[in-house]
This record gives sequence, structure tokens and C-alpha cells, in this order.
Amino acid sequence: MRVDRFFSPIMIILALAAFLLLFGLDDRPFWQDEAETAGLAKNVLKYGVPRAYDGLNIISQERGSEFDRNFLWRWSPWLQIYVAAVAFRLGGLTTFAGRLPFALMGLACIFLVYRLVRHNFGDRTWALCAAALLTCSVPFLLFARQCRYYSLGALLTLMSLYAFREDWQSKFRPALLLCSSIALLFYTNYLLFYSYVIPAFLVGIWLYPREFKLKITTIITLVILIIIAPGLLLFRIQEQSHIISLMVIPNNLENYLSDLIQYMIPLPIGVYLLWRWRRVFWTRAGIPGEAGEKFILFLSLIIIGNIIFLSLAPQCEFRYLVHLYPLCTIILGWVLLRAWRYDKISGVLLGFLLFFTNWLYIVPMERLHINNRPNHTNRQMLTYSNLPLRLFLTELFSPYPDVNRNFIRFFQAQARPGDIILTTYGDLPLQFYTPFQVIGGLQGRISLSRPPDWVVSRYEIRYNRNYQLQDSEKFIREKLSLAADYQTIILPWEDEPFGNQADPYYHRFVPEARPLAQIVIYKKLTSHQNVP
Repeated sequence: MRVDRFFSPIMIILALAAFLLLFGLDDRPFWQDEAETAGLAKNVLKYGVPRAYDGLNIISQERGSEFDRNFLWRWSPWLQIYVAAVAFRLGGLTTFAGRLPFALMGLACIFLVYRLVRHNFGDRTWALCAAALLTCSVPFLLFARQCRYYSLGALLTLMSLYAFREDWQSKFRPALLLCSSIALLFYTNYLLFYSYVIPAFLVGIWLYPREFKLKITTIITLVILIIIAPGLLLFRIQEQSHIISLMVIPNNLENYLSDLIQYMIPLPIGVYLLWRWRRVFWTRAGIPGEAGEKFILFLSLIIIGNIIFLSLAPQCEFRYLVHLYPLCTIILGWVLLRAWRYDKISGVLLGFLLFFTNWLYIVPMERLHINNRPNHTNRQMLTYSNLPLRLFLTELFSPYPDVNRNFIRFFQAQARPGDIILTTYGDLPLQFYTPFQVIGGLQGRISLSRPPDWVVSRYEIRYNRNYQLQDSEKFIREKLSLAADYQTIILPWEDEPFGNQADPYYHRFVPEARPLAQIVIYKKLTSHQNVP
């Protein structure tokens, strides 16, 4: 390889992306959802399959409904769990090892965005813009640095699009890639599978009807169904569908659209695209003839279709949109290039706003009073009109006082072998990083042979799907007498709700100058101790 290739624009972008994705990857411990994946992966090393019980602790955030009577995990697909298990096998049970494969998949997404555009449309500048925009997308970086399925889902989505743009109707390799990437997406997260595959299929037939030859399309569809059939039975999808409520659809649509224009596609660009393609919705004559713009329309309709399908799910979570980030940056790169070719000054201004600020995302929503995010004026969070990369780099170089790390260090130093810790949240990080029995959280009913040695009553009160107090909260209030039987220990750190939660709705890059609430831990008094 020639030396100048190492300093080509795409190599520089990938080098920057590698730094942003890998530097300080283990500065903060797993938070609750990450610890679920990591804990199940840890049990895979012991049992060969994801079991929710290791003989000491139970992994659950749905009151025990995630597993069967043998504690076999049946709530969510297993691919992310096995990816983390392989990483732990190779690198040890460390935070860095658990997150590394997912961070590398995030890096692969950036390269594949470049490759997809460059290979199919021959536009190097567009490809570089799209890859650079994904590299500078702070929400994408946050999610890709998690021991969770987010970057895996994005990578498989891109792989399916790459295969679709190849001659998959007559060549074996593109057909195999298309089939395997879609099937693996199901085993990554079946909600992503349904919300992406159905709109992509429908929009593809509408925009590219000649490419859907009946025979090969039928074969690929049948092969995918055969591959995912075991998962349809294993993962209790039918049981979870019972919690779908039609009442939440309008609210979910509003929240997802707000997420889209606040973090992914700015409102002005969305309005521009709607105006540009306004005839498409009335007549096929409005479908763009130019291949690049037609593909952008394809991606845009897939994104809208995803949001419509996701609104049917009971939980409205930003993380279900993360696999669409590469699609959004391809769209933004195309718009940016058009602005540049139309007027250089406009292109430079738009590039500055997209690469270095979130003003184009936040300011229009605030002006129109349609911002539905709390804390949107919090300077420590991405919801404020500040500089995202500055916040991200500040966190990288000034490690955040993570709430889970503070709990972990406290119990590693203060608890004794055999101690029982009861907490209203954050049980899974404690289970992964400490050798103690940790109960409570969102596990469901509390059953103990003796009172817990330690009680952590978190500041934020949590409720179940029926809007009732979680069992751990009720147990502490009804079964324990903290004032009489426990010593109160107040620690000089903030009791932040989540820790290293990647959702920009919650993620705080800089700690509050004045914490809202400090960590409070209760230690059981022995018979000879007096209440202080």
C-alpha cells in the first residue's frame, strides 16, 4: 500500500473515529442496560447459554418475565450477548473488553457509509461528507461505545443496503449478504428487524420494482423466515405483543418525530426534502430520475416507515432509532453537497452547523415551541444549544463521577462476604462488578430469609408498567424500618438516575455544580450498635 493512502481523507476520518470511539472506553462502568447484556454474557461463559441466574443473583428488569423456569433468557435475542461473551473470553471480564467489539462495529459503520456511497454513486465528496458526519455525530458515538446491540444493528442495516445496491437478483454473494444481514438483524433485536425490513421492502418495491424478481425474492424471503423461525418461538414475541396499547401510538409518533428532528435530521432539512419531493406522494412522475437522489428518497421513506412501525411498540425509546443514524448521515451528506454546489457560502455555513453545532437541530424547535424534552436548557446535556463535540471531548478528558462507579467502589471496600444488598435501581452493575448478592431493582417480588445488610433507596422513585411502585420500593417502605434498624451513610456524590446512559435525552457530559441529591446508603445495625 502506498504511503499517501495512509493520509487519504477517508483514512484520516477513520483515525479520528477510532480515537473518538476507543479513547477512555472503560472510564465509566456499565450502566443498568449494559450490565444486563454483560451479565448474561458472563453466564454464557459458565453455562453455554444465556441464563438469568448464576446461583447467586438474578438478572431481570421485567419482574422475572424474561426467562423460563430454568432461567433461560427468552426476552430478547441472543446475538449481542454472544458477541459480548466472545469478547469476555478473549479479553477477560472487563468493561473495555465488553464494549470493544461494539465500538469496532461503530467504526465499521463509518467505513461502510463511505463505501456504500462511493461504490454505488461514484461521488467521493458525498461519501466523505457522510462518513465525516457520522464520525462527528455525538449521539451515535455514545451508543456505539456501549456494550449493547446499537452499533451491531446499524452495521447489519448498512450491510443489507449495500447488498441491495448490488446485483443480488443474479449474483450469489450479494444475495447471501442480503439474506444473512437481515436474518442476523432479527437476532440482534427483533423490533429493529420488523420496523426496518417491512418499510424497506415496501418502499423498495415501489421505487425499484424491476429489481424485485419474483423467484429470487421469494427464495430469499423463505430462507430468512426459516432462519428466524426458531427465534419466533424462543423469544416470546407473542407474549410481549400483549402489552401493546393503541392509546400510546399518537404520543409515540410525536416523541419519535421529535427525536428525529432534534438529534438526527434537522427540521429545516426535513422541510426542504418534503418540499422537494412534494409531488412524489401524488404521482410516480415525481420520483427522482437521478440515482443518488432516488436513493436518498428511498432512505428517507425507510426512516419514516421505521417511526410508524415503532410507534406501535409499548416502549418509546430513542435507542430504537440508532440503526438509522448511518442513513441519516448519508442524507445529510447529500444535502450538504447540493448546498455547496449551489452556493459555496451556503455550503460552508451548513457544514459548520452540521459538523460542529446542534443549533440547527435545537433552535428551530425552540422557536416553534415544539421541544418536548425536559432539561433542554441544561448546559451539561446535549439538549442545550451548545457544541456537541466539545461536550463529548470534555467527558473523555475529564472523567465523569459516575454514580454506578461510586456505588461499586463503596461496596467493594465496605461490604463483607455473604452480605445482601437491596437497591431500588442499579442492581445489575453491582451484580457484575461485585461478588455480593444484589436484589431489588426491577426484579419483582422480594423474598428474603433475613433482612438485607445494605439498603440503597435511590432518589428517583421508579414505577412498573402499570404505574405502580416497583416491588423493591414497596418492600423498603412496608417491610423495613430504616430509621430504627439501619445506620444512614450519606456520600458526597450525586445520586444521578442512570449513570452512563447513552440516550442524549438523559446523558450528562459534565456533572452538576450543585447536585440535586446525594447518595444515601443504609447499613444494618448489629445488636451492639446504637442508632446514631
